[in-house]
Amino acid sequence: MKFFEAIKNLFSRSKAFELYVNNNKRKLIKGLSFLPEKIRQEAELVYFDIFPDTTRFPEKWENVFGIFFTEAELEKRRNILDSLWKINRGGQSAVFLEDMLKKINDGIKIIENIPLKNPREGNVLILSTCNSRSMVCGNKKAVCNYRVGESSFVPMVLQNDVSGLYSIPDNPEFWECCFYVCSQAERDNNNKIVFVKKIKIERKWKNFIEYIILKVKPVHTTAVLYIEWEGELYD
Repeated sequence: MKFFEAIKNLFSRSKAFELYVNNNKRKLIKGLSFLPEKIRQEAELVYFDIFPDTTRFPEKWENVFGIFFTEAELEKRRNILDSLWKINRGGQSAVFLEDMLKKINDGIKIIENIPLKNPREGNVLILSTCNSRSMVCGNKKAVCNYRVGESSFVPMVLQNDVSGLYSIPDNPEFWECCFYVCSQAERDNNNKIVFVKKIKIERKWKNFIEYIILKVKPVHTTAVLYIEWEGELYD
């Protein structure tokens, strides 16, 4: 007790003021130090309320940012607020964006399109035997479960430019500015992306994730979201 020691030093250092474990003089000093100690502790808690990642009242911060996640646990609400706060002093790197999105789902990854891959290609990975040149449907030389992925899934595209439809043109120069938001990416022997694995996330986080991506990413880049939204917007 910091205030207990401070008040104790105000008394004379003599046998008459010796403080035993449970004598009345010790109880008196404890009583005198109780109030300022409580004030000190409360002042420390109020200080922590200044920061979004330690606040006891996330709803006040959420009002400032115009977001409301009252159903989420306190720690996640703090993490979300902290990521929004960091936007003001952060960068635009893929690592920075990934770090903020992981506040929502730890499985999210940002994969840059390096070496260059055509994002317009279907997302089905074909597994065949080594050096097979006759890979067709029903080929007995194919390994078991030779197809991975689903061609029916269409990833969402996020761009800052809303002057046209959100689409990916058939232009390799454009592909260089694309990156993937997903759970994982499979690469071939040349390190080229051949399959992007989607991630499942609750739909209630959709608006927030899109906001973070558009806020952080460089304006000229395009985010290709391999995200399957689950549930209702507000459960």
